[in-house]
Amino acid sequence: MGWSLLFLAIDIASIVSSAIFGARVLLRRTRLANAQLIALIAFDSICYVALARYDYRHWIPAPYQIDIGAWAGVLNFARNLTPGLFMVLCFNLFADATRFPRWLLALFVVQMAVEVIAYWGAPQSGALIPLALRLIPSVLQTLFVGAALYWTVANWAADLLEARRRARVIITIIIGFNIVGSSLLLRVLVSQNSIANYETHLALLAANLAVTLVMLICFTDEDLTAPLEAAKTRRIVIPPATVEASDALARLRDLLDDEHVYRRPSLTLKDLADLVGLPEYRMRKLINEQLGYQNFNAFLHDYRIREACRQLRDPRMRRIPILTIALSTGYQSINTFNRGFREIMGMTPSAYRAVEPTETSEPAAKTSPQSA
Repeated sequence: MGWSLLFLAIDIASIVSSAIFGARVLLRRTRLANAQLIALIAFDSICYVALARYDYRHWIPAPYQIDIGAWAGVLNFARNLTPGLFMVLCFNLFADATRFPRWLLALFVVQMAVEVIAYWGAPQSGALIPLALRLIPSVLQTLFVGAALYWTVANWAADLLEARRRARVIITIIIGFNIVGSSLLLRVLVSQNSIANYETHLALLAANLAVTLVMLICFTDEDLTAPLEAAKTRRIVIPPATVEASDALARLRDLLDDEHVYRRPSLTLKDLADLVGLPEYRMRKLINEQLGYQNFNAFLHDYRIREACRQLRDPRMRRIPILTIALSTGYQSINTFNRGFREIMGMTPSAYRAVEPTETSEPAAKTSPQSA
């Protein structure tokens, strides 16, 4: 009975902490879509805990059981939204792209449709169809988690925002401890009719509770909400430079404007920091606060595309192949160059070269793509 009381306490603490976390983020950024997503994910987590206590009632003593009744289907739908919503959140926070992949959105709809069929209308006879209805959502949820993890770690080294870099750490931990475990362990690898499934659920719930409590206790409101707006804002307020920052900024501008260091194909943030004579973390801060970039790859894209535009406009270079121009400005792939050029200029390099000079202009600073 003592263990049952402890497990009940974990469930209650998980519900309360998720509610506080979701409310805290939402109240700080009520109108922000990412804050609303986090609040919805927190609500889905509450549904997951409540429904799990109902689903595992065979392993829970009668005094600690709950009867959800007709709400079970609604709670099941809500809890299975979590991996897909988490994927969308990671895209919004870290992908720095303008359009969510439509095929992933379509698969998200398919997953939820199968969830509805599996819960309300699954055939009871035979083994193949019930197995498929259980495996398909699990596979799709694993795919969503993989996409979320990819967007979280893909441009980690190039991220210039410290708050967003810390958020990547937390997101990675959450993916590892919670969503992967829920999608794979509980639904596929551990038999759903065994007490081991219930014990696995409790272990995952305790790990998730620990992560949530750490965020609530150790992170300030700014720590929790600052990353939510990072991907939405291409321009930031640039503070006045200190004397030390001015010297480093002057050296950086010399490297960019006179030495054209951005032409180096394999230039990294550490390479640039060594050339300026700053530690890497201060180089990251300098580019972010004094030049207004949030991503090192965006910084390189901007300078490279601006030079490419000048070369494409130069009458003396009319016969120079676009591939040559791309390579001369630091790109190693024509596809990367074309994609970056279209995102900044809204047209292909060949189309840009063909129009009259008065019909377009060079790219403005800090309006560049964020991935290389």
